[in-house]
Amino acid sequence: NVYPFNFQNGTLIGGGKLNPEIPLSDQEDLIVWMRTSALPSFQKLYGRIEEDLDVDDVVVVNLMNNYNTYSFGGKKKLVLSTSSWLGGKNDFLGHACVFVGCSSLTLAIIFMLLHVKYRR
Repeated sequence: NVYPFNFQNGTLIGGGKLNPEIPLSDQEDLIVWMRTSALPSFQKLYGRIEEDLDVDDVVVVNLMNNYNTYSFGGKKKLVLSTSSWLGGKNDFLGHACVFVGCSSLTLAIIFMLLHVKYRR
């Protein structure tokens, strides 16, 4: 394992500890967290609930401050969201894919009919 310089040297307040027995390539939560974000405000997926929840179910979440964000004014939030077959909370990409697919199919049918009607 090759750790970044000044990583886990005790200078930060808070900070989770990595398990040295597990290779860094197998620690998915670290890989997701270290992925660079394009915008200053971002969300990173920590986990998924794999089972269906009923309306009256209670979800208990234990939060730990494993990384200090006070030094740069960062904020942490917990977001619980749902996803559908079109994706997450933003349906634009799903609608765009369906629109492009339908348009392509329509154009393919039109060109096929033109090809059948006007043979060389």
